[in-house]
Amino acid sequence: MIHIAFSGVGKTKGSKIDGVGTIQGGEYDVLDINGVCTIEGDLKADAIKIDGVCSCNGNVEAERFECDGVLTINGNLRAGTIDIDGVVTVNGNKIEADRIDCDGVLSVDGEISADVIDADGKLNAKEIVGDRIRIKSYWKRGVVALLFKIGEKKSMKFSVIDLIEGTTVELRGVRAKSVNGRDVTIGKNCRIDRVEASGELFIHPSAKTGVSGDL
Repeated sequence: MIHIAFSGVGKTKGSKIDGVGTIQGGEYDVLDINGVCTIEGDLKADAIKIDGVCSCNGNVEAERFECDGVLTINGNLRAGTIDIDGVVTVNGNKIEADRIDCDGVLSVDGEISADVIDADGKLNAKEIVGDRIRIKSYWKRGVVALLFKIGEKKSMKFSVIDLIEGTTVELRGVRAKSVNGRDVTIGKNCRIDRVEASGELFIHPSAKTGVSGDL
């Protein structure tokens, strides 16, 4: 197991390097990337932190995963905790975690699954499943908005999700085809085709929804 701090140019399996370059996939204790990096192959680590611009040509697995930069994963992402302040695009079909905190942009063509999902940024997925789901999308400005444009081509005003399923669901600024839960709150700037709630349901007057289920 290896600790890598990446901040520069070169190719290495275990030592500190300076610049823009490539590292091989494998197992690491801690992977800290501050530069521009390509990772070849599947990556597994206790902790991964991305502050630069990075792409991984494989699956990513970690106990702790943090991204403040721009990351593209050409595979799936699995972690104990995921913390995103930048832009993460997963070109596989699944993101799995115990907890996801997202103040940036997280996109996947398939499913996001976690016990707790807390987002003040933007999520794009076909399906989001969890116990407690809170998504409050909002517009970013300045340098952060420019960073979003690098990794995000869809409208920045909404999270776009086909299906959301959770025990407790709280949404704002979300476009979805279907939302299913026990206690559901549909807030401002939401457009939901179908809402099903077996417990408490609140819909903000500005939200556009269709409603069915036990209320």
